[in-house]
Amino acid sequence: MILDCHTHRNAPAANAIISTSPIGFAAQGCQAWSAGLHPWDLDLFCADNLRIKDEIWVELVAAAASPCVVAIGECGIDLSHGGILATQMLAFRKQALLAERLKKPLIIHAVKAHDIITGMKRDLQPEQPWIIHGFRNKPTIAEIYLKAGCWLSFGEKFSPEALDITPSDRLLAETDESTLSIDAIIMRLEESSQKDLRDNIIKNGNIFKQPLQL
Repeated sequence: MILDCHTHRNAPAANAIISTSPIGFAAQGCQAWSAGLHPWDLDLFCADNLRIKDEIWVELVAAAASPCVVAIGECGIDLSHGGILATQMLAFRKQALLAERLKKPLIIHAVKAHDIITGMKRDLQPEQPWIIHGFRNKPTIAEIYLKAGCWLSFGEKFSPEALDITPSDRLLAETDESTLSIDAIIMRLEESSQKDLRDNIIKNGNIFKQPLQL
């Protein structure tokens, strides 16, 4: 059962997907993981400020293929962080295609990039869910992502109006870097929406395959 679709806490983290770098990845027990190249770190992972280094890509593919890795990411586009946009777009596209090949959801870090993300989704026409993690933007941006078929994951900080317009079948929750428990965050979401969301969040967590015991 996945309640927390994205966290940076240390293993073990029950009912959670821990986001990790693929470099030196080693699965532990039946913990669920996601593995990807974060847009903030691409200066370390790319050669000539554009192409992903071959050895980095080999490690990502190996980690992503692990039965304990249930999603690809976090990866994405961040226009507020600097860096070369072409590099971010290339790395994101390659990881999105990897998610399709491995049939695993994609966890996306998106900042001021809704037009780029939704445009790439239209181009690629992915079958796997695209999840915008830590969504805290205004409802007009939520509508753009939702219209494009994306899922939204809400954490400690969120827009109540965006939460209210998110369909129950495309809603997820996360702790990310919060010190709050996932139960406390879900309670905040329920208090805001005045709805019982936990059952839907549990059901929606079924998009992630359960990790195998190693």
